[in-house]
Amino acid sequence: MKEVLNNSILKPKNGRAMIETLSVMLLLILLGTGCFSLSLSSFGAYKRLNDAREKSTELRIASSFIVTKIRQNDVAGSIDVKPEPITGKNALVIYEHIDGESYATWIYYSAGYLMEALVLEHEEPSPDVSQQIAKVDDFNIEYDRDVQRISTSISIDGLRPYNSTATVRSK
Repeated sequence: MKEVLNNSILKPKNGRAMIETLSVMLLLILLGTGCFSLSLSSFGAYKRLNDAREKSTELRIASSFIVTKIRQNDVAGSIDVKPEPITGKNALVIYEHIDGESYATWIYYSAGYLMEALVLEHEEPSPDVSQQIAKVDDFNIEYDRDVQRISTSISIDGLRPYNSTATVRSK
């Protein structure tokens, strides 16, 4: 009986057990590799979608901020568009009188951010007195005084730029 067990159970016949073991191991390795690559590609897709959503949110925040500021300060002589001294690009300038003092709020693009600076009317904005509003790649603003219309374009790399137009009702 001992001889029968040794010959039939423990010894593989014609190398069949070794081939079956190797084929099962190969299938497990292929399955594991497939699952791993699927999880990596899913993570990459999630990251791209999340980045696009964050960029879109930044654009909406920046555009809404500009249009809201224009509408809030639509008073005769309080809104202007002129070159700012840091980069030389056009900036939105809003003039206000607060507690008997004349101030200018500058909204401009600098160093990858839409910035806002509140300074005395005769002063110019500087990075140390400015606050970051939104992370953007480019900001352009134009004021057509003939039709009293302010056009803005705000963009972030990889997304379509947000273009908006606000009509200034006061003259």
